[in-house]
Amino acid sequence: MSEFSKKNKFILYFFFIFLGLLTILYQINFEDFWLDEMHSFWIADPNLMLNETILRHNKSDYHNPILFNLVLKNFLNLFGYDPEVARYLSLIFGFLSFFIFGLITYEIKKDNTFLLTTLLACLSIYIIKYSQEVRPYSLLLLTSALNIYFFLKVTNEKQNNKKNVILFVFFSVINYSTNPFSLIIFFSQIFFSIYKFLLFRKKYIQLYISIILIVIFYLFFNYRYILVQISFENYMLSSDIMNVLDGLYFPRFFGSKIMGYFYLAMLLSLVLKNRRKIFLSNNSYIFFLIIIIFSFLIPFLYGIYKTPVLHDRYIIFILIPIFVLIPCLLNDFQNLKLKKLFISLLLILTISNHLIEIFDRSRDKPEFNDILKQIKKTENKNIVLFNPRETSVFIINYLENINPDIRKNFNFFEFKKLNEDLKVFWILCYMPEVNFECKINKINNFEIIDFKKTNLVHAYLYKKI
Repeated sequence: MSEFSKKNKFILYFFFIFLGLLTILYQINFEDFWLDEMHSFWIADPNLMLNETILRHNKSDYHNPILFNLVLKNFLNLFGYDPEVARYLSLIFGFLSFFIFGLITYEIKKDNTFLLTTLLACLSIYIIKYSQEVRPYSLLLLTSALNIYFFLKVTNEKQNNKKNVILFVFFSVINYSTNPFSLIIFFSQIFFSIYKFLLFRKKYIQLYISIILIVIFYLFFNYRYILVQISFENYMLSSDIMNVLDGLYFPRFFGSKIMGYFYLAMLLSLVLKNRRKIFLSNNSYIFFLIIIIFSFLIPFLYGIYKTPVLHDRYIIFILIPIFVLIPCLLNDFQNLKLKKLFISLLLILTISNHLIEIFDRSRDKPEFNDILKQIKKTENKNIVLFNPRETSVFIINYLENINPDIRKNFNFFEFKKLNEDLKVFWILCYMPEVNFECKINKINNFEIIDFKKTNLVHAYLYKKI
């Protein structure tokens, strides 16, 4: 490969990443916050003392480690306490993860395959959407990718140095402290090392030392968190078994049933065709397959033993082995025409789906901005927040920060602290369309005199009779 062609390939690599960045930037604030984003925004208020932030987190976001909310707090302290600013933190994490997808693939195959992996990642509507959301999932993806990248470095016999061990331990602990589901990667790495030893007598001394260090540091920082999590008899999510059975979440990962089943069928076909190379050759393919299998198997077993916990966004890192295995196994095709056919089909369908998802995007989150604009045109500016989960406090916090005019134009009240002197007011009901029943009929001696509606938000104007 000439220097000129090397240069062109890396120009193409950075061009793909730039396109991915532009796609995240485009419509980054297309939707308002949903409830969990409001959680993080409320917790990460930079005006709070650290102990207050920890108390808020432990009260309302206790199922998640605090790491992301602390990072968000510092980010907002630097750039301003604004919802639109908050989303740029997730953008940064998603953008950086694009680089690591290519690096992981290049660590396995020193050829052009990293370009296809990078392009698929940059076109992933799933990664893009979660890089526009103020929750820890883009951070989970980035730290998982860094964890996997340095794992490959540590297990590479030609790159035996302490720097890789230190970085592997560091990013592993950060990764597992971002979301406990990333421990699936840890168990996959242990299983992979056992598999390699049994079949090829491979001894990864640096990896064994790293695993001990990771366990020590992870438990040191997360011991109390783990005890709290395993104490729950029921998790906040009901069983998501129907979505798991619907193509192992692939329709969710890839934007539609057609694309989901296409990717699933291609992955299964390539694994079956290359089964000897995957299972019996001394390479890293089996490691990525183990991550995919464990991503479903471990939560499934925990669900049987304790309580169902699996949700697609918790295993967002599964996109890493998918986007690595498919290009690598396609590139191993001996039949050049067949290889070009499958790669062309993959790119045409992926690019087409990407464009449809971007330019024909639907609004799936509550449209608070629109409902407030409608109410602003009316005479009454008293808004009472009603929510069955008693989350009015951080909904109000979010609403007062989405627009500098909001705080001075509206008076917000919590439903449970309704002022008896309030004669006319709007009740803002969040998520009535998904079984969050607004029991507004319990308000005695009031009548509805106006009604407004946007996606997932209803507003009723009440007047005392």
